[in-house]
Amino acid sequence: MKHTMKALLSLTLAVGLAGCSDFLSGPGVDQDPNSILNLARPGPLYIGIQAGQTVQFEGQISRLAAEYVQQAAGVGRQSIGFDRYAMDPVTIDPEWIAVYGSNRTLGGGGGLLDIRKMQQLARVVGDSTYIGIGKVYEALVMGMAADGWGDVPYREAADSTNEVPAFDSQLQVFADVLAQLDSAITVYLAASGPSNLGPPQDNAELIYSGQGRDAAALRTVYTEVAHTLKARYHMHLAELDPSNYALALAEVPLGISTPANDFNWYNDLTPNGNNIWYQFYATRQGDVSPGSAIIEILKRRIAAGTEDEARLNFYFIPADAPGTPADFFGHRPGGATGLNVAPGLDPGNGSPAGNFADFNFANANIDAGDFRQPEVTYAENQLIGAEAAFQIGGQGAAQPFLDAARANRVYGARGTAPVIFPPSAPVPATLENIMEEKYLALFLNIEAWSDYKRTCLPSLAPAAPLGSTEPGPGPIAGRVPYGITEINANPNTPPVSPTAQNRNDPNPCPALNYTTTTPLAN
Repeated sequence: MKHTMKALLSLTLAVGLAGCSDFLSGPGVDQDPNSILNLARPGPLYIGIQAGQTVQFEGQISRLAAEYVQQAAGVGRQSIGFDRYAMDPVTIDPEWIAVYGSNRTLGGGGGLLDIRKMQQLARVVGDSTYIGIGKVYEALVMGMAADGWGDVPYREAADSTNEVPAFDSQLQVFADVLAQLDSAITVYLAASGPSNLGPPQDNAELIYSGQGRDAAALRTVYTEVAHTLKARYHMHLAELDPSNYALALAEVPLGISTPANDFNWYNDLTPNGNNIWYQFYATRQGDVSPGSAIIEILKRRIAAGTEDEARLNFYFIPADAPGTPADFFGHRPGGATGLNVAPGLDPGNGSPAGNFADFNFANANIDAGDFRQPEVTYAENQLIGAEAAFQIGGQGAAQPFLDAARANRVYGARGTAPVIFPPSAPVPATLENIMEEKYLALFLNIEAWSDYKRTCLPSLAPAAPLGSTEPGPGPIAGRVPYGITEINANPNTPPVSPTAQNRNDPNPCPALNYTTTTPLAN
């Protein structure tokens, strides 16, 4: 990886912060080895980081994750192959590069290089609020990279003198991002005082823009986000080491405490600010459509009385009139039709009239481009608590967390107005109910893929091979390939089989089939 920011880096700075006793000092804290020559404040970089990561988390990686867990289906052009797990190093390359920076010399694009530069600039001006927020973003970005790719460059990745950084073990990356979050929580976001102003609401803070939060309020909300991210990453390690369930559960009471504090990606009605799912669908509507699994789960739950119609009608447009739950039909992976299925399961042919449901972002009057996609939320926090508590203490321990999630159903926002669904009545806190609730609450969120890899819930049959009427032998994809730029430029890039599992999920989920007696989502 050619991370050569030599034009922007110079001699070591010994930062003097007289009059800023609230800030931090000492070796490794305010003695910065890199001086950024062309910026004096962290704000411009922070705006780019928020915008760049909105594109990253709402873009191709999100579409792949949604297809793999069958919330969406690839039904046209390249997306058919992606839905059958045929992602390639060339196609994924922009997303790989965006983890670190869109420009291999200067950074840009809001990746790791920009996040580190923002923290460096914040040290120069003595603003620990910016540093703490930067560490939260660093953990979010690099945690996602470890989820999707497994082993990735991290410890050497922002070193401008090292063009071929080593790949760190995925488990080491998780340990490092957890340490970054601890540092953010206990040191930088805990500091206050006149120099720790953080991003101003009117021109730099996008995620919580329009909410009137001052620096102290931003430190509070990003501390909650950091705790929920810690809980998220402990859950990602729990398959290997079940002691992480208790560690995750300990973070939940400190995590996002109300849907009003949800971390939603910033989008607006300007052409460059539209939601990326909305933009993609506006130009490539025939490529990706609603998946059958999520629609069948919603229909089954509605029929059982454990779900109302609010989410079904917000997420999707019915295939046929009049629009009752029975009029919604999703696509099988890869747009497969004529599958051999058990009675009661749709063979992939759509409604009796041959029609399929549509995403609601196809209709600008219902879900316009300013929809702010949820990323780290109260619902996730409570449902992490439910799963962790279930694994430790069973249904009774998990019940309060599941009840809280079902009583406070919020999904993103239009501008500053949250999208609120009516409360749902309690249901027994079985693992299946917990994970189905989370699967529905995290619609189009990359995290739903990580949940599936860990729990194998909801039950999903792998995509049928091209021309087959039976599901594939599996497994559903557990990772994506490295980008071609890295493969070509960095000899440290490890060779990885297309069917490899990441270190934190060594056991692939069973390859179910459409005719099994096991209850299937699809």
